Amino acid sequence: MSLFDFKTIAAIATPPGQGGIGVIRISGKDAVSACRLLLKADNGAEFIPNRAVFQLLNNPETGFIIDEAVVTYFKAPNSFTGEDVVEISSHGSPVVLAEILRVLRSTGVDLAQPGEFSMRAFLNQRMDLTQAEAINDLINSQTTYQARLAARQLRGELSRQLQPLKDGLTGLIVHFESTVEFVEDDLDPLDLKIFIARIEGFIETLSIMVESYKVGRIIRNGINLALIGRPNVGKSSIFNALLGKDRAIVTHLPGTTRDTLSEPFSINGIPVNLVDTAGIRETEDIIEQIGVERTRTAITEADFVIGVLDAGTADPVEDLRMFENYPMDLYVINKSDLGVSIRDEFIAALSGRHTVLEVSALKGTGIAQLNDEIYHQLIGARQPGSESAIITNERHCAALEDALAYLRRAKQDLISGFTEEIALDNLHKALKSLGVITGETLIADIINQIFSTFCIGK
Repeated sequence: MSLFDFKTIAAIATPPGQGGIGVIRISGKDAVSACRLLLKADNGAEFIPNRAVFQLLNNPETGFIIDEAVVTYFKAPNSFTGEDVVEISSHGSPVVLAEILRVLRSTGVDLAQPGEFSMRAFLNQRMDLTQAEAINDLINSQTTYQARLAARQLRGELSRQLQPLKDGLTGLIVHFESTVEFVEDDLDPLDLKIFIARIEGFIETLSIMVESYKVGRIIRNGINLALIGRPNVGKSSIFNALLGKDRAIVTHLPGTTRDTLSEPFSINGIPVNLVDTAGIRETEDIIEQIGVERTRTAITEADFVIGVLDAGTADPVEDLRMFENYPMDLYVINKSDLGVSIRDEFIAALSGRHTVLEVSALKGTGIAQLNDEIYHQLIGARQPGSESAIITNERHCAALEDALAYLRRAKQDLISGFTEEIALDNLHKALKSLGVITGETLIADIINQIFSTFCIGK
């Protein structure tokens, strides 16, 4: 049975628009009785748990058949939400789905709010909060890498990783509580060293998890990557080569790109919003001036900036001066297929600042190496040893940082000779911070904020 006396809710669980199949999910104590009114009277329908049954859906007001459907019943507590759940799989016509919902509403069923099914699953202890958040991450995944990490979290890997920490902290707290309650003497020096070492172990584990967020944030949110340079150096050609398709217009005329152009793609599972920009130069052309200004805006909004040069440029010193005004991450010398080279001293000047790659966007030469270099700079040097250790959620990272801070204070308390009561307070706060991640200690406003980001029907 559900731990809470919620009203019965229903929602379309499939994306908006027409489709071969549309699914309506109903959850609550009246889910079965509401569905019975939909079924044609002579069907003799029985709701047998975990069995999908072909049924005719009937409008009880008119007697007309709405549609044919497959109806599946999941009996509480063995359902997604922990309540009685019925799923109706009909044809995916918006009209049909709307009619089914209208009939359900006439029986007293409420329309579900965003994330309400998942919130009930959490509140009814069918999953913890990290698993519920993983559902949203999985639905919103743009790459297979994101989906794989979300699926691991959905299986409870983060929760399992945190459990030994929580158990260890609980054991330490129990010992200190007993010492405070029953023993008036100070801690034995040997015991004190043991306890400090255990806290140091917790600190080391949490530090690794917090550090992994530098990678996890990029994996979850992706990056904005801007290509900048003077006109006609081949930014649009590199833009097309990275995407693997002709998205930007390419001509031999300088100033072809007058505005920023963006397109999503991925590098080894990292979502990237690639931005092609107008060439930077002094100009009297009003439209081109606007384009250059938008280029500067794109640079300020970018997480990663690539400076593009032409291998045959006559005056590379001017390019160097221009790049000095912007935060660069990588330099790319394009048109290597022309058989000309920028002077060695200029290459040396660029290399002294950042990595320099030579490519031919026209021939595709060096593009794979460019992808690899971008990935290496973003992730490679910081790649955690295990995917399960990657923290991708800002809320999780903040809670881990809080726990880490409290543990460091507790360690310092013991080293400084404060009483166990002082250290206990920080240990309790550290344990509470870890509980915030899985939802064991969380206030209602934050719960509502988290689930409001979910889609309706999930």
